Amino acid sequence: MLLSSLSILMGAILVPRDYLWLYSTHIILVCLYLIMTKRLIALFLTLLSLILIILSELPNDPSFPLSVGQTVFFDTEEKALSIEYNEAPNFSCLQTNCQVSVVYFLPDGTRQTLNNVALSFSITPLETQAQGRVTRIVLPNKNGAWWERNLYIRRQVAQLDIHFLESDVDRLEGSVFSLRDSLIDRLDVRLDQFSNWRFSKALLLGQDDLWSERDTWIVRTLGLAHLFVVSGLHTGFMFVIGGVISRAFWQLSPGRVMLSGITRWHFDALIVIPLLFAYAYLTGWGEPVVRAAIMLSVYLCARMLALKLSPYHIITFALWLVLLIEPRSVLSPGLWLSFSMVYLLIGFSQNSTGILRLLMVQVMLSTASMVLILGWQDEISSVSILVNIILIPLAAFFWFPLGMISCVEVLLFNSTYLYSGLEFSLNYLVYAIEWVVFSLPLLVFESYSSAIPRILMLCLVCYWVYQSPLKRGWGVALVVWCVLFLSMIFNVPEAHFSITNKDNKLILIDKGRVALSNGWAGNDLNKLDFSWYLNKEKQKENGQNKYILSPNVLADFSPEVWLKHDIDWVLLGKEASTNMQTMLTALQVNWFIIAADETLTFYFQNDQILLRHSSCVYSFFLFKSDTCRRVEKLESVLNYMQN
Repeated sequence: MLLSSLSILMGAILVPRDYLWLYSTHIILVCLYLIMTKRLIALFLTLLSLILIILSELPNDPSFPLSVGQTVFFDTEEKALSIEYNEAPNFSCLQTNCQVSVVYFLPDGTRQTLNNVALSFSITPLETQAQGRVTRIVLPNKNGAWWERNLYIRRQVAQLDIHFLESDVDRLEGSVFSLRDSLIDRLDVRLDQFSNWRFSKALLLGQDDLWSERDTWIVRTLGLAHLFVVSGLHTGFMFVIGGVISRAFWQLSPGRVMLSGITRWHFDALIVIPLLFAYAYLTGWGEPVVRAAIMLSVYLCARMLALKLSPYHIITFALWLVLLIEPRSVLSPGLWLSFSMVYLLIGFSQNSTGILRLLMVQVMLSTASMVLILGWQDEISSVSILVNIILIPLAAFFWFPLGMISCVEVLLFNSTYLYSGLEFSLNYLVYAIEWVVFSLPLLVFESYSSAIPRILMLCLVCYWVYQSPLKRGWGVALVVWCVLFLSMIFNVPEAHFSITNKDNKLILIDKGRVALSNGWAGNDLNKLDFSWYLNKEKQKENGQNKYILSPNVLADFSPEVWLKHDIDWVLLGKEASTNMQTMLTALQVNWFIIAADETLTFYFQNDQILLRHSSCVYSFFLFKSDTCRRVEKLESVLNYMQN
């Protein structure tokens, strides 16, 4: 019944504009078939899907009345962006709710994004508004790059990169735009004194803005990213908490309530559903949370109405409902990942019961996540599955419920007694996590020189899920684990050489021995040159690109010295002065910093040079630090020179 409606919803978004005439013919044929077969309910749902698509996808004016360099004014109270015009332009979006995404940078270089900012045109902007200048404009495009598609999915008219004055940026940071922002700000004020609040905030609210790059690498390497990014798993936690509260009310309710025909499922629907959507609001209406809330709400309503529906039917109806509310989410990979995982869980666990089912589901999810990580993460802990099996129940039954109750205590009584006790336990937990990730061996996925092991593991995981009700499913699981752990034995890349900063001295270590140090090389640029170690043949013969360690006294070198020696890259032991950085930039001399106790390692593999900077241990990081970007630039230059 829902398949035709789902096809209408998905097809209306996915079909190219040039084929809309063909798609309309398809819709007419489907509707005629439903009329002929007298499937009136299916016809009603299909027409409802079509009407919602037409209303939500009305064409907008493709022109955008802003240009780079234009002055804009941001209202910190109304979360609105206004443009100074003598006469408002004829822009169709202004007749409805025109929203843009605003991107700006803090003084320390941290990137900030504000979504759903109202766009308006004002003749006389207020003096209290923050003034900025547009530096970049990105328009939504359904068929464009991922960031353009993301704007299209979130219905943002444009993404504006704006340069604000430093004083205005500080005012933006102190602004509270909604009740949600006010609640989170109160929690930060009271709980920011606790060192592990950065992890609790990510677990409870899905916000990792307090994390360092080191924290990000630890979580990713242990395969725990799904635990600290608010998803359907956290909605399930709230579902359980709401169920406990509902059961308590049910037990305390008078007997006449039960005799009136009200069942426990009615209590669940009245208590749990509002709690789920309240949590969705608190976490910023994240797509996975909203989808999970809809799925669980449909399930509760079906139980309340005593409808004997298959779990597959409930999930399919929830999928249709999600697409009905926001058809453009059909382009979101997270939609298909979350619903596919739910279908997978139902199929995997329907023949198991009790503790064994929970254990098998956790092992399956952890193994599947390790295999999926193979294309976008370099390494993962060899005990990732075991860590997930232990930590997820610990978070579900201890960390998450106590953390939520602690937040309620802070908001209602402005006290932190409960969280103080939780922090005491988290200190030991975080210490154990750090010991595991830094002491136990890692699976290095870069050791796979071909895609065959990755394809093999993906096929084995799919076959394993299919065979899971049978005993041979365990045998397939063992094969998957064997292929995973082969990376610890075979083809592990060895470092060619490394440069480390010890006691503020840069030291080049080649095959376990100290080959070069700026401590004894002084200011002799010839001795500081380590180009020969990068390519002992080509670099020396061709005389291209000279790489040196930082001299002891960098300020002693004039521009003439840099030009005379034709230096391309210099590795610094600490941050250079502003004047020195300006001079190096003007001379087109590249640099990056290896700070105290940091290491830069060089790997030679498959005719390629791989660089690993210890402060950039997690390479798949969207907004990298300046050092990480410079390391990537050096790596690309070296590989270009090799070829």
